[in-house]
Amino acid sequence: MGSSAAVDHLERQIERNLAIAARIPAEGPLRASLDRLQAWQRARLQATYADLAASPRYGAACEFFLDELYGGRDVHARDRQLKRIVPVMRRFLPDHLLHATGEAMRLQAVSLEFDFELARLLQGAEAIDQPAYARAYREQGGWTERRDQIALIRSLGELLDETVRRPFVRRLVRMMRTPAEMGGVERLQRFLEHGLDSFARMQGAKRFLDTIEARESEALTAMQSGSDWPFEVWIGRGP
Repeated sequence: MGSSAAVDHLERQIERNLAIAARIPAEGPLRASLDRLQAWQRARLQATYADLAASPRYGAACEFFLDELYGGRDVHARDRQLKRIVPVMRRFLPDHLLHATGEAMRLQAVSLEFDFELARLLQGAEAIDQPAYARAYREQGGWTERRDQIALIRSLGELLDETVRRPFVRRLVRMMRTPAEMGGVERLQRFLEHGLDSFARMQGAKRFLDTIEARESEALTAMQSGSDWPFEVWIGRGP
């Protein structure tokens, strides 16, 4: 059912994520720095978008981005399940859903790659706060790539918004629930259902995506311009 191009893209992004996971040490200073960075970033994102998270319309989508696409928890078991079941997905899922899943994996990989580099720079920091984070960002550079990351968040959101408007997509995914549980890929099933349901609940993702794009772009510009408090307008001097 899915095209070769969509499947190839999905498989490449799965392998990319698994390769990043293989580089992350199980313990030691770098792993501790990565865990600390990701915990701080989750707190920062939760504070920055607390208004959206508190909304019945947008809260589930905020949760999806934090829980399923951001590397603040172990998503690699799910990625291994995804690799195993791609041939089945190719047979039963439409091309646009396969492409959306591939783009979700691409966003996750981009975020993890940036975090891995930032974690190296922050190993010697006594604590992570906005100034330490902003200074590491400036040392890392890659401003064009960071703007591309924000654009990818936007394009993925638009793709998911378009996908949930297509007839039968969510019903088709729900029909896979029992086979997924029997096949041991229930984490993947939750990922697909969570993403589609959260975007369907919004009944239009424009305001959600406009808000993320505007705030992240403003913070990025502030850091590039030398600010040590790039998120102050939304969260004060926390988190």
